[in-house]
Amino acid sequence: MEKKQHITTKQLAFLEQFLAKYDFGSEDDKVELKDHLILDFEENGNGNLSQYLSGEMGFIRRFIGAKLKVIHANYRRKTLQEAFGFFTSIRKLPIAIALFLCMYALTIVLNQTVLIVVFIVSVIGLFAYSQFFLSIKKKDKKKLDRIAYLGQEMWLPFLMAMLPMGFYEEFVRGMLFFSAYWFVAVVYAIAAIRVMKKEKKVIYEKYKHLLEG
Repeated sequence: MEKKQHITTKQLAFLEQFLAKYDFGSEDDKVELKDHLILDFEENGNGNLSQYLSGEMGFIRRFIGAKLKVIHANYRRKTLQEAFGFFTSIRKLPIAIALFLCMYALTIVLNQTVLIVVFIVSVIGLFAYSQFFLSIKKKDKKKLDRIAYLGQEMWLPFLMAMLPMGFYEEFVRGMLFFSAYWFVAVVYAIAAIRVMKKEKKVIYEKYKHLLEG
């Protein structure tokens, strides 16, 4: 199909500015959306880019939402695979068993209050490590949106630790169940941190040209 018009340099700059207010999963997603909008505007637009974009808001939000959903699902899948690795890897299984037995022993030995504090500190400590020591530079977040989504799986173990104190008091009475709950929270947090480290390295390497610009 022959294009009805060609987008101007001024309109391209406007489109870039318009898209800058949205968070994208990656620079590739942004380029894909931009290319689609340009092509569709040139073929079906009436020359008024602002008016055209207003009519495409629904599509733009659905496009970005779908891309971000894929990223979140991908990170969750990798985190679950990493966590299951503690039970399927011959090298990691002894560590997992030792960790659980240690938690179970602490559940039996420590009094209720101290045990709750140790549980919260262990999980929140891993969360703090992921958010501060593995944090991304602000300038890199601005250049590469996908980086901002690293480590979001850490919120699950964080929420597991943020239970009402009254619930904890009932919870701790089932020592084996509490030990398993604590173990799952810590293992999932460790898995999320490992995925975060790996993905951070991959993203920095893949988009090195953007981060150095």
